[in-house]
Order: sequence, then C-alpha cells, then structure tokens
Amino acid sequence: MTSNAVSGGHPPEKKDSSGPSEASAGLPEPFPEKSQKTDIVLIFSVILLIFIGVGMVMSAAIATNQPFRLFNRQMISAILAVTVMLVTSMIDYHFWSRHRFFVYMSGLFLLILLYVPHVGMVMNGARRWIHLPGLTLQPSEIARDAMIFLAAVLLDKAYRKKKESGTESGPLDLPVKSLLIFSVPLSVYCALMLKEPDFGSTAFMVMILGTMFFLAGLSWRRLFQILGVTVPSALLFVFFHRYALERFHNFTLAHHSASSATTQLGQSLVALGAGGLAGLGLGHDWVGGGILPEPGTDFIFALVGEEFGLIGTFLILFFFLLIFFRGMSIAGKAPDFLGRILAQGFTLSIGVEAIFNMGVVTGLFPTKGIPLPFLSFGGSSLLSNAIGVGIILSVSRFSRKEPSRMTSLFPDGAESTAKVLARGQ
Repeated sequence: MTSNAVSGGHPPEKKDSSGPSEASAGLPEPFPEKSQKTDIVLIFSVILLIFIGVGMVMSAAIATNQPFRLFNRQMISAILAVTVMLVTSMIDYHFWSRHRFFVYMSGLFLLILLYVPHVGMVMNGARRWIHLPGLTLQPSEIARDAMIFLAAVLLDKAYRKKKESGTESGPLDLPVKSLLIFSVPLSVYCALMLKEPDFGSTAFMVMILGTMFFLAGLSWRRLFQILGVTVPSALLFVFFHRYALERFHNFTLAHHSASSATTQLGQSLVALGAGGLAGLGLGHDWVGGGILPEPGTDFIFALVGEEFGLIGTFLILFFFLLIFFRGMSIAGKAPDFLGRILAQGFTLSIGVEAIFNMGVVTGLFPTKGIPLPFLSFGGSSLLSNAIGVGIILSVSRFSRKEPSRMTSLFPDGAESTAKVLARGQ
C-alpha cells in the first residue's frame, strides 16, 4: 500500500540548530527545549479505574465456579496494561507516525487471524476473538487505535501543507484524492470487522474518525460529503442484516416488556435500582452476580450501581470526566498539530466508549457489546486504552504551559461558537 495515509515520510527540510534534528524529532519544527512533567492526575485516575475494575470483576466472578481464575486473568491484564501505558508514555509519539505502516499492518494481521481455523473464536454467533497461547484478543480494539494513528497523520500532512502555503486561517483543506486514498485502508478494516459481524465497533471507529476530522477544522462541505457516504452505507448494512434491526427492536421493547429478549437491559435497570444511594456492599449483589448476563464485562457499570449505589456510579463518572478533560487539556497544549489531534482522538475514543457503555446499561442506547474502559473484564480493551493513554501522556511530556493558537480545541483559535460555525463558510 503506497498511500500517503499509510506509508511515506515527511518532505526533507532544513535543520534548525536551536532544537533537535529532523531525524531525531520527526517534526517540521523542533520541540521546546524543556518538556513538562508527566500528567500525574491522568495516570492516577486511569490506574485507579483499572484496579477498581479488577475488584468488580472479582465480585462478578463469585457466582461462577472459577472466581479466582477470572480474577487472576484480570489482574495480569491490569499489570500488563499499566506497564504498556507507562512504557508508551516514554516513547516519542512521532515514532508511531514514522512507523504507521507497521502499526496498520499489525491491526490488519490480527483481523485476518480471526478467520484462521483454530485461532479465531466464535462466541454467541460472532467471530470477534483470537486465541493465542496464554492470550485472547479482540482485534477490533487494536484496529481502532491503528486507524486513529492513520487519521492523525493524514490530517497533520494537510495542516502542514496549509501552513506552507501561508494560509493561517480558514478551514483545513483535505483533497478528495487524499480522502479516497485514506478510505482504502479504512474500508479493508471495516469489511473485516463487519464480516465478524461487529457493526457496533465498526460504527464506533468511524464515528471517532469523523469527530477527529471535525476537530481538525475540516470544512463543512467536506464533512457533509463524508457523511453523505458513511450514513447511507450504515443504513444499508442495518437494513440487510437482521441482527442489527433486532437490537433496535429489543431496545424499544425493553421498557415495556420482561421477555427473555430484553433480559440484559431489564435486569441491568433492576440492579441499578437495587443499589439505592450507597449500594449493598462489595460482593453482596443479588442481581448482578446471578441473574444479569455479562455482569463483569459489558454490564459491569450495573454491578457498580448495585454494590456501591448512586454514589459509586457518580464517582466512576467523575473519574471518566476527569480523564476526558485532562486529555483535552493536553491536546490544547500540544507542541504540534500531530500531538494535538492524537491526544484528541484517543481521548475521544475513551470518553465516547464510556458514554456508550453507560448509556446501554441505563437504557439510553440499544444493547451493544461495547466494554466500559478500564473496568470491564478483558485484556484487549485494557491494552487498547492503555496504549491510547500512553500516547496522550507522551504528548503531555512535550506540552506548553499554556494552550497556543494552533493547538486550541478548535482550529484557528476560535473563541466563540459563532466563529467555529463560520469556519466552514
């Protein structure tokens, strides 16, 4: 694949004696001489959620025949995730942009393994996991990280071309050719994920990428062109695949029926209500541990509500909000456009995934197998989000003390909603 979005390098530029060389930094501009300290608040929040998740998985596993087996697996995954996060945070994030072809091919390789006999695992009618010696992975989680990298590189190249042309204001110009080239690796990922089938993870990945394009400052015209392709494609898939339509039907039915098709959502709401204000206590759940399907994975937030009540759910929500705002703050102080868009992309991935999971558990969204970041049982989600936080922390190591014009949340230093809306005109 020879696309600019997947392979290739920056055009050669003159070295600046006042900063690191281009070969070492991989940047068109040098880093600041001194980097800031690593964001301790972000690290603490993530590690706390990870080990709260370990405790909740243990509580959910009490009703099974092998509680300590699941606990040990999650503890190993937690330690591995924290290690990966800290190691990734010490690696210059430009390293990943220079090796984006390897990043993309790693995700593609894992997705292909799904369809290899005795490697890809079929559970509940879907082929979404691969079983390796001592390890079970869900490739769609890693694939999402890879596409965030590719999208960030694509947008960074468009920004540098805009800057080289001397145009400091106005929307970001992303040529149709570049967008079509980017759509090739994205389409390959989407095709392999939809074949599993996993419509939810595919739609979630595309939504994150689309939001990254919006935050990068793409013109409204280009954004509507993208929507004009993706939305009809999604609707066609839902129309021709019965299981996707059934999810929406069950969602509307759940609030009026106690049938077996709505057991997950119905019992989730019962568990949340049973917890009251302060909860029943750790390990004292009567719905989550015995009746509620998947209490340690997709519906672990319901278990938190039952055992720790409204106070516990609000604390979990608080830490996710803290992670989101710390991530966006780091993006706003990033030393370059690539750092900004990477921090935004991975922060969105964690934040939106948490919102979707909590929305499913509380009946706001149709049931979908999207885990709660850092808490749900499973090594793939932990590893994927740990890599994302590691990249955000890597950006924070080179952050300025104050947000710059270039790295504000919206492009062109927009100071009001009116200016943001006017950028596409």
